[in-house]
Amino acid sequence: MKVNLNYKENEDLSEDEFILDIQYSSKNHKSQHFIKYIKSYDIAYKNKVIVENDDYSLLEINCDDIIMFYSNKKNNYCKTKNGTYRIKSKLYELEKIDSNFMRISKSTIVNIKHIEKFDLREIGKIVIKLDNSIEVIVSRRRANNIMKFLEDRRI
Repeated sequence: MKVNLNYKENEDLSEDEFILDIQYSSKNHKSQHFIKYIKSYDIAYKNKVIVENDDYSLLEINCDDIIMFYSNKKNNYCKTKNGTYRIKSKLYELEKIDSNFMRISKSTIVNIKHIEKFDLREIGKIVIKLDNSIEVIVSRRRANNIMKFLEDRRI
């Protein structure tokens, strides 16, 4: 297979963005494998978060394994079933990495895949129970977003 690379800088793109334009013949079946590889790389890249371990090593965690992100004092953390890790990213940046992450307060983002139940027993208060037995309270400011989320999924 012959591959020609043409590249140029584009100052309009952000630093973590690039455009890949692939042109191929429909008769070339190897190109389909190449395109599938590029797509799988993109998905794998987007669904990973780099965290700092206790021994100052860096770990790569799949987004599906993340239960929640939260802030405590001046640091941000990532909570998984395997442990809690300090992260360098800001919470507003983490909200955008996957559509399964939902902001429930100024200091907490949860992964909707790890929500076991919503407790609405107390008037004006929503408590979310996550699958690791952690309960987090939804702020009053975010309560309308949570109610809309629940309404969209109600049968």
